[in-house]
Amino acid sequence: MTKEGMVTRLGFLVPERNVTCEVEFPQYLSPGITAHFSRLPRPEAALRAESLVRMMESVDTQSELLTKIDVRVIMAACTSGTFLGGTAAADDLGARIVRATGIPGYTTSTAVADALRALGICRFFMITPYPWDITQTEATFFEKLGFEVTGIDTFACSHSPMIPALASVEVAEMASRHAAEIMDADGLFVSCTNLATMDRISALEDHLGKPVVTSNSATLWRALRAADLPLEDIGAGALFECPLGA
Repeated sequence: MTKEGMVTRLGFLVPERNVTCEVEFPQYLSPGITAHFSRLPRPEAALRAESLVRMMESVDTQSELLTKIDVRVIMAACTSGTFLGGTAAADDLGARIVRATGIPGYTTSTAVADALRALGICRFFMITPYPWDITQTEATFFEKLGFEVTGIDTFACSHSPMIPALASVEVAEMASRHAAEIMDADGLFVSCTNLATMDRISALEDHLGKPVVTSNSATLWRALRAADLPLEDIGAGALFECPLGA
């Protein structure tokens, strides 16, 4: 909650075909906190590593558009586009936002790493919607950051519009099929900001007895932390009651 009469604006850069962040984020924001979006162009819908990395070339110019509305933070809200270039590139994307705007900037991939650490998750099972080659690259990304990916499953979508066509209940069902593996790990990570998940997180945590991080929960949590907003239970899992660096 912000001071009465004041509005805190959070900025997000989303891929041009992402239709999920704009639906999920506002549902979990307190009065006086608003989410604002700029789009990252990507001509093709096919999920190919080369085009997803190239999409991030417009981060600087698209970030500048958000400076016109006085946002407190700018998140590059794409998972694949921010991990496919490797760990150094993910850090540099955040630095590029800062250089272009003077506003704190972060990426979904680094936000996920921060969220996992905040919850004490070192070993996790991972669910993605991506083709197997991109999914395997993601596992390598997190392993280079010191995490252990104990198991993987994917919906193996070949094109971006296939991802938001998946209902959050389908994600929950996939997680339930891997319940034993997840219970043997420290938690579950569900990747992709275009995959609806947030309405299932609390129920999954109750069912699995483990913390659950998703790309969207981590992105929104990191934005709230960067804006120095109070910790509160927003109904999207244990993460939102965790301070940064817990």
